[in-house]
Amino acid sequence: MTDALTIGWTQAQAATRRIAYRRLLGFNLIVQTAVGLIAVVLPAWLARAVDLPGPPSSGWVQLWGVMLLIMATLYLPGCIEPLHVRWPNIVGIVARFVLAAAYVRLGQGLRWFALYELVFAVALAWSYNQLLRAELMSRP
Repeated sequence: MTDALTIGWTQAQAATRRIAYRRLLGFNLIVQTAVGLIAVVLPAWLARAVDLPGPPSSGWVQLWGVMLLIMATLYLPGCIEPLHVRWPNIVGIVARFVLAAAYVRLGQGLRWFALYELVFAVALAWSYNQLLRAELMSRP
């Protein structure tokens, strides 16, 4: 009887962690998609709004927006089923740390993007770690 209660509790914990991770990643992907669409449709406005370094070509800003949209699309299977499709989640978290470092290096208005990527990289890494641990503990 005690084992059944313990297993049920740990399975409930794993389900809660899964929902939390999916919500965090889903919110992040919605923001990323919105910024990507703005970069594609209004590249000059976005470049001015975030104070990009130098006179950016609208083509580069549009290309960056398309890359954001591609990244969000590739991340989607990991959001839908984070336990069975781990590769996009792990690569995405590492890529966020790398992007944060690159944005800091490029400077000016990109530092806000660096802060955004760093905050979400840490939050997603912590949340995904909690999810994997809870899932592991839920299996007898």
